[in-house]
Amino acid sequence: MDQEKVEKYFSLLLSEGLGLDLSDANLVDTPKRVARMYCQELLRGCCESEEEPDVRTFPNDKKYSQIIAFDRIHFTSVCPHHFLPFTGLAWVLYIPKDLLMGASKPARILEYHSVRPQLQENICHEVMDHVVREVDPKGVMVVLRGEHGCMKCRGVKQVESGMISSAVYGAFDQDVSTRSEGMFLISLSLLVK
Repeated sequence: MDQEKVEKYFSLLLSEGLGLDLSDANLVDTPKRVARMYCQELLRGCCESEEEPDVRTFPNDKKYSQIIAFDRIHFTSVCPHHFLPFTGLAWVLYIPKDLLMGASKPARILEYHSVRPQLQENICHEVMDHVVREVDPKGVMVVLRGEHGCMKCRGVKQVESGMISSAVYGAFDQDVSTRSEGMFLISLSLLVK
């Protein structure tokens, strides 16, 4: 990723493409700010040096066998269709087998898969696959609710609409009662203020 080129071409987009006056006090540093935002924040996952997060695990020596739910994890990504951000909440649930995952790891995994132009549906599956690969659990459920800039500020202009997507594996996929219990835990987390 080349931050200087992003700045240069965004400056051209503003000045030559949109006809804006870059000497305006409010626009003087905008190309630099936008380039930094894309390269160091929103799209840093496009960088080849962005390493997968270290997923610290611990032995499940007490043989915990019930659902562990990480709730209301905030995420931000960028839609590849309009390059507008979408933000929302995620729930990552798993049923451990031999390993337990560190409490901060689902948020780190979610962030890793979100910081690139991405479809919400793909984030769900990538997070689920990542947890399966690192923890080898009995089951995983990932649910995301996103509010998309492309729906809010353009097109249909639905400011309160969102999208919910899910991905399930193992026990959550094979057993309806396990999936229902997971959804019940998610609904409980929504009651927390």
